[in-house]
Amino acid sequence: MSQPIAALEKPPSPGAPHRAALPLPVERTLANGLRVIAFPQRSAPKAYAVPIIAAQLIVRSGAAAESEAEAGLATLTTSLITQGTQKRSAVEIAQAVDGLGARLDASSGYDAATVSLTALTPVFPTAFALFDEIVRQPSFPQAEVERVRAKAIGDLALSYSSPSALARFVAQRVAFGSAPYGHPVAGTADTLATLDRDRIVAFHTRYFRPDNATLIVGGDCAPEEAFALAERQFGDWRAPESPLPVPAAFTPPPPRSRVVIVDKPDAGRTAVIAGRVGIARRAPSYAAGVVATAVLSGYSGRLNQEVRVKRGLSYGASAQLIARREPGLFLASTLVDHTKVGEAVGVVLDTLHGLAATAPEATELVTRKATISGGFSRSVETIDGIAGVLGELALYGVPLSDLGEYLPEIEAVDPAMVQRFAAATFDEVFVVLVGDAQVFSAAIAAAYANVSIIPLAQLDLGQPTAVRTP
Repeated sequence: MSQPIAALEKPPSPGAPHRAALPLPVERTLANGLRVIAFPQRSAPKAYAVPIIAAQLIVRSGAAAESEAEAGLATLTTSLITQGTQKRSAVEIAQAVDGLGARLDASSGYDAATVSLTALTPVFPTAFALFDEIVRQPSFPQAEVERVRAKAIGDLALSYSSPSALARFVAQRVAFGSAPYGHPVAGTADTLATLDRDRIVAFHTRYFRPDNATLIVGGDCAPEEAFALAERQFGDWRAPESPLPVPAAFTPPPPRSRVVIVDKPDAGRTAVIAGRVGIARRAPSYAAGVVATAVLSGYSGRLNQEVRVKRGLSYGASAQLIARREPGLFLASTLVDHTKVGEAVGVVLDTLHGLAATAPEATELVTRKATISGGFSRSVETIDGIAGVLGELALYGVPLSDLGEYLPEIEAVDPAMVQRFAAATFDEVFVVLVGDAQVFSAAIAAAYANVSIIPLAQLDLGQPTAVRTP
Protein backbone atom coordinates (compact mmCIF):
# COMPACT_ATOMS: atom_id res chain seq x y z
CA MET A 1 0.00 0.00 0.00
CA SER A 2 1.36 3.44 -0.89
CA GLN A 3 1.93 5.99 1.86
CA PRO A 4 -0.65 8.77 2.41
CA ILE A 5 0.28 12.04 0.72
CA ALA A 6 0.50 13.81 4.08
CA ALA A 7 3.16 11.38 5.24
CA LEU A 8 5.37 12.35 2.30
CA GLU A 9 5.23 16.10 2.92
CA LYS A 10 7.72 15.96 5.80
CA PRO A 11 11.27 15.08 4.74
CA PRO A 12 13.00 12.26 6.59
CA SER A 13 15.18 13.11 9.57
CA PRO A 14 18.94 13.02 9.06
CA GLY A 15 20.55 9.68 9.83
CA ALA A 16 23.33 9.15 12.33
CA PRO A 17 26.67 10.56 11.13
CA HIS A 18 29.01 8.06 9.49
CA ARG A 19 32.75 7.99 10.06
CA ALA A 20 34.86 7.67 6.94
CA ALA A 21 37.75 5.19 7.06
CA LEU A 22 40.62 7.64 6.66
CA PRO A 23 44.33 6.85 6.50
CA LEU A 24 46.82 7.76 9.20
CA PRO A 25 49.32 10.24 7.72
CA VAL A 26 52.97 10.14 8.71
CA GLU A 27 55.65 12.71 8.01
CA ARG A 28 59.37 13.18 7.67
CA THR A 29 61.58 16.17 6.89
CA LEU A 30 64.35 15.70 4.34
CA ALA A 31 67.84 17.05 4.95
CA ASN A 32 67.12 20.00 2.65
CA GLY A 33 64.18 21.10 4.80
CA LEU A 34 61.38 19.71 2.61
CA ARG A 35 58.52 18.46 4.77
CA VAL A 36 57.08 15.22 3.35
CA ILE A 37 53.69 13.83 4.38
CA ALA A 38 52.74 10.32 3.28
CA PHE A 39 49.48 8.42 3.58
CA PRO A 40 48.54 4.94 2.36
CA GLN A 41 45.06 4.44 0.90
CA ARG A 42 44.75 0.95 -0.48
CA SER A 43 41.48 -0.89 -0.82
CA ALA A 44 41.05 -4.45 0.42
CA PRO A 45 41.26 -6.90 -1.16
CA LYS A 46 44.20 -5.70 -3.24
CA ALA A 47 42.69 -7.15 -6.43
CA TYR A 48 39.98 -4.49 -6.34
CA ALA A 49 42.19 -1.56 -5.36
CA VAL A 50 42.40 1.49 -7.58
CA PRO A 51 46.13 1.82 -8.38
CA ILE A 52 46.43 5.60 -8.09
CA ILE A 53 49.02 7.81 -6.40
CA ALA A 54 48.60 11.54 -5.83
CA ALA A 55 51.26 14.14 -5.07
CA GLN A 56 50.86 17.74 -4.04
CA LEU A 57 53.62 20.29 -3.51
CA ILE A 58 52.61 23.30 -1.44
CA VAL A 59 54.86 26.35 -1.52
CA ARG A 60 54.00 28.34 1.58
CA SER A 61 54.01 31.75 -0.13
CA GLY A 62 51.25 33.18 -2.26
CA ALA A 63 49.67 36.54 -2.95
CA ALA A 64 50.17 37.64 0.66
CA ALA A 65 53.92 37.66 -0.03
CA GLU A 66 53.53 40.24 -2.80
CA SER A 67 53.79 43.98 -2.45
CA GLU A 68 50.85 46.13 -3.50
CA ALA A 69 52.69 47.04 -6.70
CA GLU A 70 53.19 43.34 -7.53
CA ALA A 71 49.58 42.26 -7.04
CA GLY A 72 48.93 39.18 -9.16
CA LEU A 73 52.57 38.06 -9.27
CA ALA A 74 52.09 34.79 -7.35
CA THR A 75 49.07 33.83 -9.43
CA LEU A 76 50.86 34.69 -12.67
CA THR A 77 53.95 32.72 -11.64
CA THR A 78 51.93 29.64 -10.75
CA SER A 79 49.87 29.86 -13.95
CA LEU A 80 53.11 29.85 -15.97
CA ILE A 81 54.86 27.05 -14.13
CA THR A 82 53.29 24.39 -16.35
CA GLN A 83 53.87 26.37 -19.56
CA GLY A 84 57.45 25.42 -20.25
CA THR A 85 60.59 24.05 -18.61
CA GLN A 86 64.26 24.08 -19.50
CA LYS A 87 63.64 20.78 -21.35
CA ARG A 88 60.10 21.02 -22.76
CA SER A 89 57.65 23.48 -24.23
CA ALA A 90 54.10 23.92 -22.96
CA VAL A 91 52.83 21.66 -25.76
CA GLU A 92 55.39 18.98 -24.94
CA ILE A 93 54.43 19.09 -21.26
CA ALA A 94 50.75 18.67 -22.15
CA GLN A 95 51.56 15.79 -24.50
CA ALA A 96 53.67 14.06 -21.84
CA VAL A 97 50.93 14.38 -19.22
CA ASP A 98 48.26 13.12 -21.61
CA GLY A 99 50.49 10.26 -22.75
CA LEU A 100 50.80 9.09 -19.15
CA GLY A 101 47.07 9.42 -18.49
CA ALA A 102 47.95 11.73 -15.60
CA ARG A 103 46.45 14.96 -14.30
CA LEU A 104 48.60 17.99 -13.54
CA ASP A 105 47.30 21.21 -12.00
CA ALA A 106 48.76 24.39 -10.55
CA SER A 107 46.96 27.06 -8.54
CA SER A 108 47.71 29.92 -6.18
CA GLY A 109 45.95 31.70 -3.33
CA TYR A 110 46.89 34.22 -0.67
CA ASP A 111 48.88 31.79 1.48
CA ALA A 112 50.38 29.30 -0.96
CA ALA A 113 51.05 28.09 -4.46
CA THR A 114 50.12 24.47 -5.12
CA VAL A 115 51.16 22.03 -7.84
CA SER A 116 49.25 18.74 -7.96
CA LEU A 117 49.73 15.44 -9.76
CA THR A 118 47.59 12.30 -9.99
CA ALA A 119 48.70 9.22 -11.94
CA LEU A 120 48.28 5.46 -12.05
CA THR A 121 50.80 3.55 -9.94
CA PRO A 122 52.80 1.98 -12.84
CA VAL A 123 53.53 5.35 -14.46
CA PHE A 124 53.73 7.45 -11.32
CA PRO A 125 57.57 7.51 -11.08
CA THR A 126 57.76 8.87 -14.65
CA ALA A 127 55.01 11.42 -13.96
CA PHE A 128 56.68 12.37 -10.68
CA ALA A 129 59.93 13.16 -12.52
CA LEU A 130 57.97 15.48 -14.83
CA PHE A 131 56.31 16.99 -11.76
CA ASP A 132 59.77 17.71 -10.30
CA GLU A 133 60.94 19.24 -13.58
CA ILE A 134 57.97 21.61 -13.67
CA VAL A 135 58.42 22.72 -10.08
CA ARG A 136 62.17 23.24 -10.16
CA GLN A 137 63.03 24.07 -13.78
CA PRO A 138 60.33 26.30 -15.26
CA SER A 139 61.63 28.43 -18.14
CA PHE A 140 58.85 31.06 -18.24
CA PRO A 141 59.05 31.59 -22.02
CA GLN A 142 58.45 35.22 -22.98
CA ALA A 143 55.67 34.31 -25.41
CA GLU A 144 53.84 32.39 -22.68
CA VAL A 145 54.32 35.27 -20.21
CA GLU A 146 52.64 37.65 -22.63
CA ARG A 147 49.84 35.20 -23.45
CA VAL A 148 49.00 34.30 -19.84
CA ARG A 149 49.23 37.92 -18.70
CA ALA A 150 46.88 39.07 -21.48
CA LYS A 151 44.43 36.35 -20.55
CA ALA A 152 44.60 37.34 -16.88
CA ILE A 153 43.78 40.95 -17.75
CA GLY A 154 40.87 39.81 -19.90
CA ASP A 155 39.59 37.55 -17.12
CA LEU A 156 39.65 40.50 -14.72
CA ALA A 157 37.54 42.60 -17.08
CA LEU A 158 35.02 39.78 -17.24
CA SER A 159 34.96 39.45 -13.44
CA TYR A 160 34.48 43.20 -12.99
CA SER A 161 31.40 43.04 -15.20
CA SER A 162 29.71 40.80 -12.62
CA PRO A 163 28.24 42.70 -9.63
CA SER A 164 28.67 39.67 -7.36
CA ALA A 165 32.32 39.09 -8.29
CA LEU A 166 33.12 42.78 -8.02
CA ALA A 167 31.43 43.01 -4.63
CA ARG A 168 33.68 40.23 -3.32
CA PHE A 169 36.80 42.05 -4.53
CA VAL A 170 35.65 45.25 -2.86
CA ALA A 171 34.78 43.38 0.36
CA GLN A 172 38.33 42.05 0.46
CA ARG A 173 39.67 45.62 0.31
CA VAL A 174 37.18 46.97 2.84
CA ALA A 175 38.05 44.20 5.30
CA PHE A 176 41.84 44.21 4.98
CA GLY A 177 42.85 47.58 3.54
CA SER A 178 46.62 47.56 3.00
CA ALA A 179 47.16 44.30 4.93
CA PRO A 180 48.51 41.34 2.90
CA TYR A 181 45.04 39.93 2.13
CA GLY A 182 43.75 43.28 0.91
CA HIS A 183 44.80 43.39 -2.74
CA PRO A 184 43.14 41.09 -5.30
CA VAL A 185 44.83 37.71 -5.53
CA ALA A 186 44.71 37.98 -9.33
CA GLY A 187 46.04 41.55 -9.29
CA THR A 188 44.65 44.45 -11.30
CA ALA A 189 45.02 45.41 -14.94
CA ASP A 190 47.53 48.10 -13.89
CA THR A 191 49.71 45.82 -11.75
CA LEU A 192 49.61 42.92 -14.22
CA ALA A 193 50.84 45.20 -16.99
CA THR A 194 54.07 45.82 -15.02
CA LEU A 195 54.81 42.17 -14.21
CA ASP A 196 57.51 41.13 -16.65
CA ARG A 197 59.44 37.88 -16.92
CA ASP A 198 62.24 39.11 -14.63
CA ARG A 199 59.81 39.62 -11.74
CA ILE A 200 58.24 36.22 -12.33
CA VAL A 201 61.64 34.49 -12.32
CA ALA A 202 62.61 36.38 -9.15
CA PHE A 203 59.42 35.35 -7.35
CA HIS A 204 59.97 31.71 -8.26
CA THR A 205 63.60 31.83 -7.14
CA ARG A 206 62.71 33.58 -3.90
CA TYR A 207 59.91 31.30 -2.72
CA PHE A 208 60.03 27.95 -4.57
CA ARG A 209 62.59 26.32 -2.29
CA PRO A 210 62.54 23.11 -0.22
CA ASP A 211 62.61 24.84 3.16
CA ASN A 212 59.43 26.71 2.17
CA ALA A 213 57.50 23.72 0.84
CA THR A 214 55.53 20.67 1.88
CA LEU A 215 55.23 17.59 -0.31
CA ILE A 216 52.31 15.20 0.13
CA VAL A 217 52.39 11.75 -1.49
CA GLY A 218 49.68 9.17 -0.93
CA GLY A 219 47.43 6.49 -2.29
CA ASP A 220 48.62 3.16 -3.63
CA CYS A 221 51.99 3.24 -1.89
CA ALA A 222 53.29 2.58 1.60
CA PRO A 223 54.74 5.54 3.52
CA GLU A 224 58.30 4.24 3.17
CA GLU A 225 57.82 4.00 -0.59
CA ALA A 226 56.53 7.57 -0.65
CA PHE A 227 59.50 8.82 1.38
CA ALA A 228 61.89 6.98 -0.95
CA LEU A 229 60.23 8.58 -3.98
CA ALA A 230 60.49 12.01 -2.39
CA GLU A 231 64.16 11.53 -1.48
CA ARG A 232 65.08 10.20 -4.91
CA GLN A 233 63.32 13.01 -6.79
CA PHE A 234 63.64 16.02 -4.48
CA GLY A 235 66.51 15.12 -2.17
CA ASP A 236 69.04 17.12 -4.21
CA TRP A 237 66.87 20.26 -4.23
CA ARG A 238 68.87 22.97 -2.49
CA ALA A 239 67.60 26.18 -0.97
CA PRO A 240 69.29 29.48 -1.90
CA GLU A 241 71.77 30.84 0.60
CA SER A 242 69.60 33.91 1.17
CA PRO A 243 67.03 33.54 3.96
CA LEU A 244 63.32 33.55 3.28
CA PRO A 245 61.86 37.06 3.23
CA VAL A 246 60.10 38.05 6.43
CA PRO A 247 56.32 38.19 5.85
CA ALA A 248 54.67 41.60 5.98
CA ALA A 249 52.88 42.43 9.21
CA PHE A 250 49.23 41.39 9.23
CA THR A 251 47.42 44.45 10.52
CA PRO A 252 43.98 44.85 8.93
CA PRO A 253 41.90 47.90 9.84
CA PRO A 254 39.83 47.52 13.03
CA PRO A 255 36.32 46.24 12.27
CA ARG A 256 33.64 48.89 12.01
CA SER A 257 30.11 49.11 10.69
CA ARG A 258 30.01 50.93 7.37
CA VAL A 259 28.34 50.73 3.97
CA VAL A 260 30.34 51.00 0.75
CA ILE A 261 28.35 51.46 -2.45
CA VAL A 262 29.95 50.94 -5.85
CA ASP A 263 27.79 52.72 -8.39
CA LYS A 264 27.48 50.43 -11.40
CA PRO A 265 24.53 51.78 -13.40
CA ASP A 266 24.63 48.98 -16.00
CA ALA A 267 24.26 46.21 -13.37
CA GLY A 268 21.15 44.13 -13.88
CA ARG A 269 20.77 43.66 -10.13
CA THR A 270 22.58 44.76 -6.99
CA ALA A 271 25.05 42.49 -5.23
CA VAL A 272 24.75 42.64 -1.44
CA ILE A 273 27.57 41.48 0.82
CA ALA A 274 27.79 41.76 4.60
CA GLY A 275 31.10 40.74 6.12
CA ARG A 276 34.02 41.24 8.43
CA VAL A 277 37.42 39.80 9.24
CA GLY A 278 36.86 36.35 10.74
CA ILE A 279 39.21 33.74 12.16
CA ALA A 280 42.34 31.81 11.24
CA ARG A 281 42.03 28.14 10.29
CA ARG A 282 43.83 27.04 13.43
CA ALA A 283 41.58 29.10 15.74
CA PRO A 284 39.93 27.11 18.57
CA SER A 285 36.53 28.43 17.45
CA TYR A 286 36.91 27.10 13.89
CA ALA A 287 34.48 24.19 14.29
CA ALA A 288 31.89 26.50 15.87
CA GLY A 289 32.39 28.92 12.99
CA VAL A 290 31.82 26.18 10.42
CA VAL A 291 28.57 25.15 12.11
CA ALA A 292 27.40 28.76 12.51
CA THR A 293 28.03 29.35 8.81
CA ALA A 294 26.13 26.18 7.94
CA VAL A 295 23.15 27.42 10.00
CA LEU A 296 23.07 30.45 7.72
CA SER A 297 23.85 28.70 4.42
CA GLY A 298 22.21 26.26 2.04
CA TYR A 299 18.64 26.19 0.76
CA SER A 300 17.25 25.49 4.23
CA GLY A 301 19.73 27.83 5.92
CA ARG A 302 18.46 30.93 7.65
CA LEU A 303 19.65 33.45 5.06
CA ASN A 304 18.01 31.71 2.14
CA GLN A 305 14.84 31.12 4.11
CA GLU A 306 14.55 34.77 5.10
CA VAL A 307 15.67 36.36 1.84
CA ARG A 308 14.24 33.99 -0.76
CA VAL A 309 11.62 31.69 0.71
CA LYS A 310 9.77 34.12 2.99
CA ARG A 311 10.19 37.37 1.07
CA GLY A 312 11.08 36.46 -2.51
CA LEU A 313 13.83 39.07 -2.66
CA SER A 314 16.35 36.90 -4.48
CA TYR A 315 17.01 33.53 -6.05
CA GLY A 316 19.26 32.71 -3.13
CA ALA A 317 21.40 33.90 -0.23
CA SER A 318 24.34 32.22 1.45
CA ALA A 319 27.24 32.61 3.84
CA GLN A 320 30.89 31.63 3.65
CA LEU A 321 33.66 31.32 6.22
CA ILE A 322 37.09 31.74 4.63
CA ALA A 323 39.74 30.79 7.19
CA ARG A 324 43.39 31.21 6.24
CA ARG A 325 46.82 31.30 7.88
CA GLU A 326 45.80 34.65 9.34
CA PRO A 327 42.17 35.58 10.07
CA GLY A 328 40.22 35.44 6.83
CA LEU A 329 36.72 36.61 5.92
CA PHE A 330 33.16 35.85 6.87
CA LEU A 331 30.75 36.84 4.09
CA ALA A 332 26.97 36.74 3.71
CA SER A 333 25.79 37.50 0.20
CA THR A 334 22.81 37.76 -2.11
CA LEU A 335 21.78 39.44 -5.38
CA VAL A 336 18.58 41.49 -5.51
CA ASP A 337 16.57 43.92 -7.61
CA HIS A 338 17.80 47.51 -7.21
CA THR A 339 14.48 48.54 -5.67
CA LYS A 340 14.78 45.85 -2.96
CA VAL A 341 18.27 46.69 -1.73
CA GLY A 342 17.20 48.45 1.46
CA GLU A 343 14.92 45.61 2.50
CA ALA A 344 17.51 42.96 1.62
CA VAL A 345 20.28 44.64 3.63
CA GLY A 346 17.98 44.85 6.65
CA VAL A 347 17.00 41.18 6.37
CA VAL A 348 20.60 40.00 6.02
CA LEU A 349 21.80 42.03 9.00
CA ASP A 350 18.80 41.03 11.13
CA THR A 351 19.49 37.37 10.35
CA LEU A 352 23.12 37.66 11.40
CA HIS A 353 22.27 39.59 14.55
CA GLY A 354 19.51 37.13 15.38
CA LEU A 355 21.98 34.25 15.51
CA ALA A 356 24.27 36.35 17.70
CA ALA A 357 21.45 37.21 20.09
CA THR A 358 19.79 33.81 20.49
CA ALA A 359 21.33 30.34 20.45
CA PRO A 360 19.82 28.03 17.81
CA GLU A 361 17.78 25.02 18.81
CA ALA A 362 19.71 21.78 19.05
CA THR A 363 17.38 20.24 16.45
CA GLU A 364 18.43 22.89 13.92
CA LEU A 365 22.06 21.92 14.35
CA VAL A 366 21.36 18.28 13.54
CA THR A 367 20.46 19.00 9.92
CA ARG A 368 23.15 21.63 9.45
CA LYS A 369 25.85 19.33 10.81
CA ALA A 370 24.64 16.66 8.39
CA THR A 371 25.43 18.98 5.47
CA ILE A 372 28.94 19.56 6.85
CA SER A 373 29.51 15.84 7.37
CA GLY A 374 28.31 15.04 3.87
CA GLY A 375 30.44 17.73 2.28
CA PHE A 376 33.58 16.65 4.11
CA SER A 377 33.01 12.98 3.32
CA ARG A 378 32.66 13.78 -0.37
CA SER A 379 35.88 15.81 -0.26
CA VAL A 380 37.89 12.78 0.93
CA GLU A 381 36.36 10.23 -1.43
CA THR A 382 39.39 10.41 -3.71
CA ILE A 383 43.13 10.12 -3.20
CA ASP A 384 43.77 13.67 -4.39
CA GLY A 385 40.92 14.87 -2.17
CA ILE A 386 42.66 13.44 0.89
CA ALA A 387 45.93 15.00 -0.25
CA GLY A 388 44.16 18.34 -0.56
CA VAL A 389 42.75 18.20 2.98
CA LEU A 390 46.13 17.20 4.41
CA GLY A 391 47.75 20.01 2.46
CA GLU A 392 45.38 22.53 4.02
CA LEU A 393 46.11 21.21 7.51
CA ALA A 394 49.85 21.38 6.93
CA LEU A 395 49.70 24.85 5.43
CA TYR A 396 47.66 26.31 8.26
CA GLY A 397 49.52 24.70 11.14
CA VAL A 398 46.72 22.34 12.14
CA PRO A 399 47.72 18.88 13.46
CA LEU A 400 47.44 16.20 10.77
CA SER A 401 45.33 14.16 13.18
CA ASP A 402 42.52 16.61 12.43
CA LEU A 403 41.87 14.56 9.28
CA GLY A 404 40.18 11.97 11.48
CA GLU A 405 39.05 14.30 14.26
CA TYR A 406 37.31 16.96 12.18
CA LEU A 407 33.85 15.38 12.12
CA PRO A 408 33.86 14.57 15.87
CA GLU A 409 34.82 18.21 16.49
CA ILE A 410 31.85 19.32 14.41
CA GLU A 411 29.51 16.96 16.25
CA ALA A 412 30.72 18.36 19.59
CA VAL A 413 29.63 21.92 18.72
CA ASP A 414 26.59 22.91 20.78
CA PRO A 415 24.11 25.81 20.41
CA ALA A 416 25.94 27.98 22.93
CA MET A 417 29.20 27.66 20.98
CA VAL A 418 27.45 28.75 17.79
CA GLN A 419 25.95 31.78 19.52
CA ARG A 420 29.30 32.78 21.01
CA PHE A 421 30.93 32.64 17.60
CA ALA A 422 28.13 34.68 16.04
CA ALA A 423 28.24 37.27 18.84
CA ALA A 424 32.00 37.69 18.40
CA THR A 425 31.84 37.87 14.60
CA PHE A 426 28.68 39.80 13.73
CA ASP A 427 29.05 42.78 16.07
CA GLU A 428 30.78 45.12 13.62
CA VAL A 429 29.75 44.15 10.09
CA PHE A 430 30.45 46.14 6.94
CA VAL A 431 28.16 46.09 3.90
CA VAL A 432 29.22 46.31 0.25
CA LEU A 433 26.65 47.08 -2.46
CA VAL A 434 27.41 46.96 -6.17
CA GLY A 435 24.57 48.17 -8.38
CA ASP A 436 22.67 51.17 -9.70
CA ALA A 437 23.17 53.53 -6.75
CA GLN A 438 20.70 56.09 -8.08
CA VAL A 439 17.87 53.69 -7.23
CA PHE A 440 18.76 52.84 -3.63
CA SER A 441 21.52 55.09 -2.25
CA ALA A 442 19.16 57.64 -0.67
CA ALA A 443 17.30 54.96 1.28
CA ILE A 444 20.56 53.38 2.44
CA ALA A 445 21.98 56.76 3.54
CA ALA A 446 18.81 57.42 5.53
CA ALA A 447 18.93 54.03 7.28
CA TYR A 448 22.65 53.64 8.03
CA ALA A 449 25.53 55.77 9.21
CA ASN A 450 28.93 55.94 7.53
CA VAL A 451 27.82 55.40 3.93
CA SER A 452 30.24 56.08 1.06
CA ILE A 453 29.66 55.90 -2.70
CA ILE A 454 32.39 55.04 -5.21
CA PRO A 455 31.58 55.69 -8.89
CA LEU A 456 32.71 52.74 -10.98
CA ALA A 457 35.13 54.95 -12.92
CA GLN A 458 36.89 55.84 -9.65
CA LEU A 459 37.12 52.29 -8.31
CA ASP A 460 40.72 51.08 -8.07
CA LEU A 461 41.26 47.80 -6.25
CA GLY A 462 44.98 48.40 -6.47
CA GLN A 463 44.58 51.05 -3.76
CA PRO A 464 43.98 50.20 -0.07
CA THR A 465 41.05 52.62 -0.08
CA ALA A 466 39.68 51.09 -3.33
CA VAL A 467 39.46 54.62 -4.74
CA ARG A 468 41.60 55.81 -7.64
CA THR A 469 43.97 58.60 -6.66
CA PRO A 470 43.94 61.71 -8.86
